[in-house]
Parts: sequence; C-alpha cells; structure tokens
Amino acid sequence: MSEARLVPRAAPGFHQTGAIAFSDSPSALSHRYGLIGISAVALAVLAGSTPILAFILLTVATSYSSLTAGQSWIDRAIDQERTRAWLVRSNWAIWIIGFVSLELTGAVGTLTGNSAQLIDQWAVTLGLPFYALSMAAVNAEVLGGRRLKPDFSLYLLYVIYFPKFLSGPIEQPAFLGVLGNFRFSLDWARIDRGARWVVLGAFYKFIIGRLLARLYFPDLADDALTLSTGIIAFELRVYFDLCGYSLMAYGISLMLGPELTLNFNHPFFAGNVRDFWRAWHISLGRWFHQYVYGPFRESGIGARWFHYAPLLVFMVSAAWHGITANFFLWGLFHASAFLLYANVLRHYRWPKLVGWLAFFTVLLFGRLLFMDDNLPRLLTKFGTLADPMQWLAIVGDPSATLQRLLSLASPGTWQMLLAALGFVLFTEWQNVRRKLPAYSLFMGWRMLVVVVVMVLMASNGSEGMIYARQ
Repeated sequence: MSEARLVPRAAPGFHQTGAIAFSDSPSALSHRYGLIGISAVALAVLAGSTPILAFILLTVATSYSSLTAGQSWIDRAIDQERTRAWLVRSNWAIWIIGFVSLELTGAVGTLTGNSAQLIDQWAVTLGLPFYALSMAAVNAEVLGGRRLKPDFSLYLLYVIYFPKFLSGPIEQPAFLGVLGNFRFSLDWARIDRGARWVVLGAFYKFIIGRLLARLYFPDLADDALTLSTGIIAFELRVYFDLCGYSLMAYGISLMLGPELTLNFNHPFFAGNVRDFWRAWHISLGRWFHQYVYGPFRESGIGARWFHYAPLLVFMVSAAWHGITANFFLWGLFHASAFLLYANVLRHYRWPKLVGWLAFFTVLLFGRLLFMDDNLPRLLTKFGTLADPMQWLAIVGDPSATLQRLLSLASPGTWQMLLAALGFVLFTEWQNVRRKLPAYSLFMGWRMLVVVVVMVLMASNGSEGMIYARQ
C-alpha cells in the first residue's frame, strides 16, 4: 500500500498510522501474526527464562494500556488540546521516572561494556533501553495527535520485532507503517543481499570484536602503555561490536522484507566530532534530535538558549547509558567538545593531520570516561596517563616498548587482528573516499575475502557483547 495523506479516518478495511495506510484484512493480519510469532520465539530464546519473557510482554501491555486510557481521556475531554499537552508531558515523565528507578535500583545497570554479569538478565537489561525509547515515542506521538493509535498487534510487533530488539536500530514510529504493510514473500535477490549484510556483521562482531577483546584490561590502571592500548582497543571494539550487531539486524530484516535504518556510516572517517555523531548510532541520534533537541529548541527556554541544546542532548544520552559519575563527566566532556567545534574550531582551517589527531584524542578521552564506572580507578587511570615519566619511558626505549606491546597478546592474535583491521578500515576508507553508500564496497568481491577469513579464523570462543549493562 502506497503512502496516503493524513485524513481523520482511514478508508474501510484499512488502518492508518501517521501518513501510512495499510490493510487490516484477514490475509494481512495473518502475515503480521506470523511475524509476531517468529519474533516471540526468537525473544523467548534470547530471554532464556519465562519470568524475563513475561516481564517484557507485561511492559508492552502496560504501555499500550496506558496509551489506550490516555486516548480515551482525550476523546472525552472538553479541551482536547490542553489534555493532549498534559498527557504528553505525563508520558515523558512516567517513562523517565520509571527508567531512572530501574537504573538506581540496579535492575538496569550502567552501560560500561562489561559483560561479566550478563548471565540470565541480558535480554531485559540490554533490550529495555532500546524498546523503551520506541514505546515512549509512539505514545507521545499518538497522545500528541500526530499519529493515530495502532492496534495492539502492530504495537507489539513494533516493539518486539526481533532483528532490532536487543541493540537497535531504534526505529521511529513511522516504522509502524512498514510493519503494517508486511507480507511474507520469497525474493532470492533480496535474501542474497540480506545474507551478505549478516555475514559482514558477523565478521565485525565475532572476528574483529573478539580479537580486540583480548587487548582490554579493565582492572589495570597503573601502566600507561597497557592502558592506552586498552583504550584504543575498547574504542574499536565498541564500534565493531555494536556495528556488527546492527549490520546483522539490518541483513536479517532485509531477508524478511522490512528495511531497517543502517545504524552506522563509517564514523571513524568523519574527521570531526560533529560529523562523527551524525555517523555513529544514527537511529539513536535521530531519536534524540526528534524528541529532545527539537522540542527544546521550540520551547520558550530553547528559543533563548538554543546554542546549548547539544548539552541537553548529551546529558540525556549520558543518563540513558547510566546514572553514574563517569557518564555525567562523559556527557559534559562530549557536549563541550561538540560546542567548541561547532561554534569555534570549524571556522578555522587546520592541517588534516592536526585535525585528525585532535579528533581521535577527543574520542579516546571520552571512551576512557565511558569505559569505567569505578570513579577511584578512573581517576587513577587519568593520573597514569598524565604522568610524564611513564611516557618518557615509552618513548625513550622503543625496542622495549615494542616488546611490551607485543606481549599483551599472542603473536597469532596480533597477526590476525592487524590483517583484519587493515582490510576492513582500508575498505571503509575507500568507501568514504568514493562517496559510495555505507559499506557497499563489502558487498562485491570483498565479501568472498570476508567469508574466507571467517572460515579460517572461526572459533567457539565468545567475549560477550560489549554494549551491555552490568
């Protein structure tokens, strides 16, 4: 069904969500229920236990019930505009209070990348921050009058659609229309394209991400060489881990039919902090722009202080990652770096090498804040990196430094890691230089290289998911 203009009521036999109309005939519903069934089975496997699955379904049902009650209140209200405004504010307040409460009570931990405690709860603690944003957005748009209320089956599918459930992308409410028009179909060309994305994502996550995990030593804080190597490895691993999962989600969904947001766009080749955040976790950035940045700028306060809207976005993002001191500092640091670039530095011409070094220094400094929620240990790490004697020892004896660096992992790990990183980063650079669609160069003959390397480097080992709450 093609797009239609928003009208007060959908035509007979059709539902309408926003500007997308879709059929609710028995045939259409059977396809939707089939996809719900597949998603529920996948979710049950990921959840690993009945209580966790029940918690997820109860959360969805409670959210939809509150939406239904709010819509009923609006329909009976005399002043519907005022009622809508009050309910939208209440919706955001309830979601914020609920999420903060879960974080403060430990039900949802900090997003530090430490997967040691992800035994039975990971489907809830990892998935909740993503699908909570999805439900909050739909509820706000429906209560605000910008979107008609979907039926429960579509609402449920939108939340638990399994390719995106655990790690995104965080599709905005317009995706309801995509799912509403879903039909199972056998398209071998589409399946082939989707499978290539799945293979690339698996290569990023299970090969490169696994190798990088061997160079991360979170408890070591008193050696500058080991610490700086770990920060670089951690930064790269966050990218290859989360991007890998996102690419697999994109490919799996493409094989089924619905096309998700491609969540990354070669962020390390952005060149500056502003473009980096436009290319990093794109769906989350769009969500913050739509529901934090935009409303703030349109408000009375934002009209006067709109230059500081990025500060609000980064602080909300910090709270979403974890309500801890390190994330508070992380938000302040990245907001300051963003504002400094946007308001001052971008107006000057810098040598490319200087700009590149400054850009990566900002990324690595921010990643150190991100990677450790143990504040005393974090301060020790900063002290170690600020110690000139440590760096004099590193620079003063290059041979010994190289030997120490090589001792951090086995020769085989270094060889495989450098070869894989060299191949991937060079291909990404070529992709950016030629201004091609994101990751498209991997879809040709390079896919054969990826498959061969995966076969040669396959292992039963697993390092867990780095974008995980402990």
